[in-house]
Amino acid sequence: MTEIYLRLVNLILTPLIILVAILLFLRGHDLPGGGFIAGLLVAAALELTILSRGATVTREQYGPWLIPLVGLGLLVAVIAGLLGIYGGGFFHGMWIEFYLGGDKIKMGTPQLFDLGVMLVVIGMGVTYLLRLSEAAEAVSKNDAVEGEQP
Repeated sequence: MTEIYLRLVNLILTPLIILVAILLFLRGHDLPGGGFIAGLLVAAALELTILSRGATVTREQYGPWLIPLVGLGLLVAVIAGLLGIYGGGFFHGMWIEFYLGGDKIKMGTPQLFDLGVMLVVIGMGVTYLLRLSEAAEAVSKNDAVEGEQP
């Protein structure tokens, strides 16, 4: 049974960590950040969920989406690389610029590649953390069962 304070911390911090991950993703090619660090932050936020709710509950909620998320991320990264061929060479950066409310927004194939990297890191990171948590829960259950017997 997890403690109530850990569940409260999860409710407060998980959305904030995911918001910081989104901000790091969006500023990734102009300033430090990008898809890898954003994916690690999202995986860390979901690890907080694993710690507060348990691995089995988290696996039931997110588990069916993890491996397809990795496949989607790989597909997006390959598409970003192949779009560069249209622009002049493999992984050649192509950019679209537009104005939104007076602010210049530029999006391109490097951000698309970062999105693919982020999805792969989230899927693999959370899968690894879930497996690690399940192994730890199994060991603790075995220790509890052995401790009850005379």
